[in-house]
Amino acid sequence: MPLLMFVISNSVIVLAAIVQWHGPSAFRSGLFFGVTVDSEFPRTEDARRIIWRYRRPIIVMAFVSAAALWLAIPRLSGAAAPLTASAIVMIDVAAGFFSMAAASRHVRAFAKPHSVTRTAPLTPRPRSLPGGWLLFAGPMLILGGLRLWLFARKASIPPANYRAALAMLLVAFVGSALYMWKGWLVTFRMRSIRPGKENGGTRRISYWLRLLIGYFFVFIAVNTTVLLLYMSEMTAAHRWWFVSSMVVGWVAYLVVGIFWGAKAIRIKSASPTATGDSTPD
Repeated sequence: MPLLMFVISNSVIVLAAIVQWHGPSAFRSGLFFGVTVDSEFPRTEDARRIIWRYRRPIIVMAFVSAAALWLAIPRLSGAAAPLTASAIVMIDVAAGFFSMAAASRHVRAFAKPHSVTRTAPLTPRPRSLPGGWLLFAGPMLILGGLRLWLFARKASIPPANYRAALAMLLVAFVGSALYMWKGWLVTFRMRSIRPGKENGGTRRISYWLRLLIGYFFVFIAVNTTVLLLYMSEMTAAHRWWFVSSMVVGWVAYLVVGIFWGAKAIRIKSASPTATGDSTPD
């Protein structure tokens, strides 16, 4: 397995751990791990203990996943290597989801009694995908075009490299489809906490962040496919350009993600009082 894929896989593990570690800071006031609580609860000792209980498995799984990459992957060849690496990364990310679900169960003991009063805006709010359906389907269109390109060149590609490239496309397809689905849910199935501009702003940011991750899976798949097929033909200058483009892509992704995440937090902080839907947890 190329060293670059080791670097990418470990970077994803570290990035996932950082994002999940700071996840609780994005909760809106009055909501803690999906449970309605008093606005002062996140600053209590019980809340700090729950946050640490949530973060501890994330730290452990990050180290375990990184160790599994370095111990298991060098012993594999062909398509098994990228598939196993992707599975390890996904298991690491899934551990954070399970840890958050477990933390939510612990928070329920401190849930705030819900009010019997219900408010609902009567103005219709038609929703549409930001940027349109073509931009939303972009990851699938790019992956489909790359798959057709590989099929057209199958006769000139070594079988092992061809299978490895298809494996990377499969990983990118699953990852992109997952985050496209989550972006669609954010747009059409997320309940409204605040009526008005603030809620729409955070909804759009959440959508773009998830679609950005989908495109980033495509970016990794395209670059890795090129690496698998043309590494032996690349000159030193070409390798330098290729690695530089990967690094620039990672940095651009992180900068945009951090900017949008910070903007979402500012929007939520600007209107800390939840109004509108008061559905019980």
